[in-house]
Amino acid sequence: MNNYRMWAYALIATGFINWDYQRAQQNVTIHSLLIIVPGAILLGITFSKALSAHLQRSWAKYFWGAIGIAALAYAFIN
Repeated sequence: MNNYRMWAYALIATGFINWDYQRAQQNVTIHSLLIIVPGAILLGITFSKALSAHLQRSWAKYFWGAIGIAALAYAFIN
């Protein structure tokens, strides 16, 4: 579970860093929230006992890995 929390914190931190560095750009809020929201959802799931049990399945690992990589790639490309 700790790996998922660290992954979520990384997404949230990257989203806020993106927000800070690109604050002069138009629509920076939307672009940064596309990075922050998946991290916040994942973080919330890790604190829910009912939902965190699903994170142990292999498809969940691949799903959140793909979501996280896509969000981080979006942060760096954006």
